[in-house]
Amino acid sequence: MKRKNVVSAIMAMIVAMGLLAGCSSGTNTSKTEETNKPADPKKYTIKIFSSRIQPNPDSEAMKAISEKLGHHLEVTAVPDTSYQDKLNLYYASNDLPDVFGITSEEIKKNGTAKFTVEDLEKYMPLMYEAATKQYKEYGYDIQEMWDRFSVDGKLATISMGNKELTYPYGLVIRQDLLDEFGLQLPKTLNDWEVFLKAYKQKYPDKYPITARGKDLIYQSFYTFIAAFGTSYDSWQKKDNQLVFGPFIPEMRDALELLSSWYKAGYINPEWITMDVAALNNEWINGNTVSFQYTKLDNVITAPYTPGSMFDQLAAKNPKVKIQWAPYPNWKDGVKPALNAYELVGKQGVSFSKELEKDPDKLHAVMGVVDKLFNDEEIYMLKNFGIQGKTYDIVDGIPVIKKELNNADGNVKEGFGWFFASGSPGVNWDLVKTTKNKTYLDNLEKHAEDPAGYYSQANNDWAISRVNGPLTSPSGENLDVKGKTKYEEWHRMFAEVIIGSKSLADFDKFIEQWKKEWGNEATEAANRLYLK
Repeated sequence: MKRKNVVSAIMAMIVAMGLLAGCSSGTNTSKTEETNKPADPKKYTIKIFSSRIQPNPDSEAMKAISEKLGHHLEVTAVPDTSYQDKLNLYYASNDLPDVFGITSEEIKKNGTAKFTVEDLEKYMPLMYEAATKQYKEYGYDIQEMWDRFSVDGKLATISMGNKELTYPYGLVIRQDLLDEFGLQLPKTLNDWEVFLKAYKQKYPDKYPITARGKDLIYQSFYTFIAAFGTSYDSWQKKDNQLVFGPFIPEMRDALELLSSWYKAGYINPEWITMDVAALNNEWINGNTVSFQYTKLDNVITAPYTPGSMFDQLAAKNPKVKIQWAPYPNWKDGVKPALNAYELVGKQGVSFSKELEKDPDKLHAVMGVVDKLFNDEEIYMLKNFGIQGKTYDIVDGIPVIKKELNNADGNVKEGFGWFFASGSPGVNWDLVKTTKNKTYLDNLEKHAEDPAGYYSQANNDWAISRVNGPLTSPSGENLDVKGKTKYEEWHRMFAEVIIGSKSLADFDKFIEQWKKEWGNEATEAANRLYLK
C-alpha cells in the first residue's frame, strides 16, 4: 500500500512536470512569435502645401482621412495668386513641405526628392496605373512622359493630368428671346450682331452683353474673342509653333468688333467693375442674352437645380427657355479657340528633397498621395466629406448639402481641398463615378462627339499653358520681367473696348511689348515647349 502511494506520487509528479514543460514550451513559442511579428508601420506627420481650401484639422472628415491613411496630415493652403510666392519662400528658407506642386524648374531640379519609375509603380501603384492609362489614351509616348517629369534621369514630379480640363466650358443662350424675335440660333458673329440689335431695339435700357471685368478683365468677352481664333492670355499652337494670344493679329480684329458693339450699346458700360457675383446677377435678372463658362453639369432645362442661376432666372422670368449654343464663327477657315488645356504639362506633385534622407518616410508620403487621389473611399472623404453629414447620394452620385457647398463650408467640414496647385492630376475613371447624368450626357453629346458644339473637330483646342518659367538664354526669368507689361495689357484691352484708347494705340503697345518681352518670351516658350 505504501509502495503504491509512492509510485502514484511519482507518476503524478511526472505528469505535472510534463504539463509544466508543455506550458513552458507553449510560452516560449508565443515569445518567439511575438519577436518575429512585424512591427506596426511607423506613423508620420505629413505636411501638404496646397491652395484655395485649408481644411479644418479637427473636422470629422480630416480625422477619418488621417485614420484611414495611418498618418497625420497637416495641410497648409493659400490663394492661387499667392501660391508661387509662398513656395519660393519655403524653398529659399530650405524648409519645403513634404508634398507640394512645383512652380519652377529651379525648385524641380534642386528642391525635390528624386525617385525611379520602379519606385512610382511600387509605392504609388494606383497613380502609376491611372497615369499610364491616360497617357496611352491621349497617344503620349510613355517614356517621353517620364522624361518630361525627370531631372538627370530620375523622376522629380509626376502628374496624370486632369482630363476634365481638356473639355471646354459651354455657352448658353436665351432661346425664348430668339423665339420672340423670330431668329434662329446664331452660329456666326454676323448672326449675333442681328440678335443683339433686335434685343437693343426691344429693350433700349438694357444691355445684352456683360462680362466679369473686376477680377479677370482679360477673360471678358471670351465667347467672341474665341471666334477670331485667339485667346486673351494663352500660348497657342499655330503651324506647330507657339504664339501668344494677344500678339496674334486677329486680337486686333476682335477688339475692333467689341469696340463697335460697345458704341452701339450692346455691352454693359459697368462691365469693368463687375465681379463674378454682379455678372451672375445680370443673368439671373434677365438682363443679358447669354452666359459663358457654363459647366456641362449645369441643368439648363426645367426642373432646374434648386438655387442655381438657372433656377433663379426662371423664377423671375417664368417663360424663359435656355439652350446650349455653339461658339460663333468669324469667317470660314478659322475655328473658335476654346480655352482647353493639354492633358499633362511638365509639372505635378513633388516631394521635398529632405525626404531623401529618410526613404521610409518618402515612400509613406508617396503612398499617401497615391490614395488621396485614387483610393475611392479616401477620395470621397477628401472631395465630399462625410456621407449624410456633408453630402448625400442622389441618383447614385454624391451631392454636397446646399449650406456647405461653398468655401466656408468646405473649410469647416474639411473637404474639397488639394485640387489646385500641387495636384498630381485626376483619375478620370474615379471622377466620372461622381458625375451626374447631365454632365455625362452633355459631355458625350457636345464635346466627345465630333459633331458636338464644343468638340475638337469644330473648335481649336490647341491652347497650351506653357509650364515655366520662361527664361532667356542668359537665365533671366522672363515671367518676372513680363509681369508689369502684362498688367498694362489688361488696361489696354479694356480701354480699346470702351474707346478711351484707339486701335493705333493698341498697335504701338503690342509693338513695344514684343520688343521688351514678347520676342524673347516667344523664343523661350517654343524652346521649352518643343523640347
